Amino acid sequence: MKKILFAVYTSPAGSIWINETFRSIFGMYGQDIEPVALLLNEAVLAVHTNCKPELCGVLPLSITFRYIEKYGTKVYAVKEDLERFDIKENEIDTHWNLQILSKSDLPEFLHSFDNVIFF
Repeated sequence: MKKILFAVYTSPAGSIWINETFRSIFGMYGQDIEPVALLLNEAVLAVHTNCKPELCGVLPLSITFRYIEKYGTKVYAVKEDLERFDIKENEIDTHWNLQILSKSDLPEFLHSFDNVIFF
C-alpha cells in the first residue's frame, strides 16, 4: 500500500485548500493508498475551535469531520506553527484527532511517505 502525505500550508480563512486537501484524501480510500494530512504554517489555524471559514464564504471545515472519523484519517500539525499562532491544546477541536510533531521531525516524517503533495 502506498503512503501519500497531503501537506497544506495556506490559511483556512479565505481559501479552499484545506477542504480540497481533505476531498482529495477521502478520494484515495477507494484505491490502494494510505493518505495522511499534514497542517503546517498558517494551515494550523484550521484546528482552532473558533476557526470558521464559512464566515468568509468558504465551506465549513466541519464537513470533513465525519469522514476523518469514518476513515480514521491521520492528521498531523507542526508544534512550532501551533505555538506561533498561540493555539493551546485545549483550543484544538477534538474532531481533528490531531497528532502533533516537531519541525525537527519533519525531514524523517516526509521521507516515510512514497509521495508528498502540497496544497
